Amino acid sequence: MQEQLFDVAQAQTIDQIETGQRVSGQIRFAIQMPDLKAAMERLLAHGATLVHPPVTTPWGDYTVRLQDPDGTQLTLFQVMEKKEER
Repeated sequence: MQEQLFDVAQAQTIDQIETGQRVSGQIRFAIQMPDLKAAMERLLAHGATLVHPPVTTPWGDYTVRLQDPDGTQLTLFQVMEKKEER
């Protein structure tokens, strides 16, 4: 498991990439999933709300932003396979 702390500027940059605007609070969890779509559907079925639909980040991850019923934001991400350049 990888843990990271971001300063305000980095958090704003990530919010901009994932949602188009600053939306997260002081704490946001990012969790890698082998199947982002399946995980997103399970969370939505159990009370999470969609903050922003899935996007592909500039570094190639597929991410979605959700919020749990208590208000904590979650980023689910799936690392996509890199295509070989020829």
